[in-house]
Amino acid sequence: MNQETKIANELQKMLTENQIPVSVQEDINVLSEKLANGELTLGELENKDQFVVEVIQKAKNRIG
Repeated sequence: MNQETKIANELQKMLTENQIPVSVQEDINVLSEKLANGELTLGELENKDQFVVEVIQKAKNRIG
């Protein structure tokens, strides 16, 4: 499993656990689907909204 897929899975878990602020939930859901499908790389997320970047970082930290 590649890093994008791991992050996508963790983001979905975080959504299910209500660990993501409501203000970015829709964006995170779309981004996690794109990561899982290979339509987006982690590098491309660096220029996203700061709140989105913070959530991605939390997901990275959770998977180690």
